[in-house]
Amino acid sequence: MTTDFKKFQKLTAGAQDILLVTPPSPNYDIIAGTIALYNLLQQENKKVSLLDNNFNTNLERLNFLQQFPPDVLIQDLAGTRDFLLIFNTKYNKILDVSTEKKKEETIIRITPEKGAIDPRDFSFAPADFKYDLAIIIGAPTLEHLGEIYQKNTDLFFEVPKININNDSENDNYGQVNLVDLTAPAISEIIGNLFFDKYSSNINQEIAQALLTGIIASTDSFQKANTTPQTMILASKLIKAKADQSEVIKHLYKTKPLSFLKLWGRTMARLNWDDSKKFIWSLVSTEDFLKSRADKKIIPAVLEELQKNYTKAGIFGIFYSKDSTNTYGEFTFDNSRALKAVAEEYDTKPNGNKLKILFKNKDLLQAEKDFATALNKNL
Repeated sequence: MTTDFKKFQKLTAGAQDILLVTPPSPNYDIIAGTIALYNLLQQENKKVSLLDNNFNTNLERLNFLQQFPPDVLIQDLAGTRDFLLIFNTKYNKILDVSTEKKKEETIIRITPEKGAIDPRDFSFAPADFKYDLAIIIGAPTLEHLGEIYQKNTDLFFEVPKININNDSENDNYGQVNLVDLTAPAISEIIGNLFFDKYSSNINQEIAQALLTGIIASTDSFQKANTTPQTMILASKLIKAKADQSEVIKHLYKTKPLSFLKLWGRTMARLNWDDSKKFIWSLVSTEDFLKSRADKKIIPAVLEELQKNYTKAGIFGIFYSKDSTNTYGEFTFDNSRALKAVAEEYDTKPNGNKLKILFKNKDLLQAEKDFATALNKNL
């Protein structure tokens, strides 16, 4: 890993315009690690953009950490590459170029020095992308980036990539791959990188972000994946003025009452299919009304389910907010099953997540319908 840290240092040193990318709706660990990376790159005087791939889904709970300036978060990759019209002016100079925009077309008017332009004297070519490096945090494969990758495959093919991940499915798609399968947190990998190569850059904001990611990923060091190396790194971060009590207060003691009520109702209807490693629950319209919760917190409820039932491979919440339709939100550890079920419902995954509309079906009908789809595709 030390060799890979050197490669990271060399590649980032030569880059000026860096793009940070995460899977859709990243978890606390990925967000915290990204915040720490942003802080480091700012200190290195790099221009940094963060692709808002539903990044704000969990960001609100981490408002005690350093936040990204509004101009750093970008909504898409439009305008990241110019298209060039190239003229050979050896025998016929260009005197003037002007554009005229109409409703459905743009006219480029070229005035040559001599007569007409020979078509053999001009050509078309795409320019380089504005970014000279992409750092991808928490995605085992590029496909896990969802639509962002599907719509911008050229960028992810041509721009050098650094891949930071701890997933066993990682396919080492980067020019530099900081992949550690023994690390329980992305933030641990980033923390080890910082202490190895950037120790003088570790300020309180970086230390706090990295400790937050580690605590979130290990459930405050209670999960079995916590290693002695994790504890040693956490100790170093605390010595660097990270406040463990502040992290725990925000991650575990500030859940709104509406969330806790809805979580209790979710737990009361929990179901488990051992053969498919599928755990799910049903949330009715009455549950939303009595808990005074909004459907926007369903992703957070689903994440809580994942944290508490690590033996499962598929997690799901079926919920209804009206009398005619049921919605389902699911997370898959198995990418093959995710793709198959998505095709079954003619919808697209968002990273490892899937949202389905069960039109004109109540909760029980939707539950049965989804079970049929799993039986067919697993």
